[in-house]
Amino acid sequence: MKKIIISAISLNNVIGKNNRIPWKNQEELNYFKETTLNYAVLMGRRTFDSLNKPLPKRFNLVISREEYINDKPNNLFYFTSLSEAIIHADNLNVDKLFIIGGSEVYSQMINEVDELLISRIPFEIEGDTYFPVINVKDWHLKEVKDFQSFKVESYLRKTD
Repeated sequence: MKKIIISAISLNNVIGKNNRIPWKNQEELNYFKETTLNYAVLMGRRTFDSLNKPLPKRFNLVISREEYINDKPNNLFYFTSLSEAIIHADNLNVDKLFIIGGSEVYSQMINEVDELLISRIPFEIEGDTYFPVINVKDWHLKEVKDFQSFKVESYLRKTD
């Protein structure tokens, strides 16, 4: 199973403000949906809370310090550790696990994933949540795909 971080990031590395994405970009949301559809998505509890409901047609894996009973919709699962969630995703027999936020989960997973899909939002914006620094020594920029309102940078982990 390939582990992939997917995130929309402003030019000054902002990903959030007040537990929300601080911009509206329908084209980028459509890209996110098309890319993650029918796969597993892994997120922290605050990211999940900001969504208000599980993402449809995806396995939603939520990391939380609190214990939850998994009696929710059949596509929503709670875990108290990343390792438990990753094992569960592996057992779902999906080809890809997308890590979708927030910053704590990104920071913990950036050295564990195979690929980064970074939607660059072409402006700076005020925020309180940032994406971790991408260490260019660890990553190879494979491709840049231009969209009308953003571009996607696809990075592969270097295997030196």
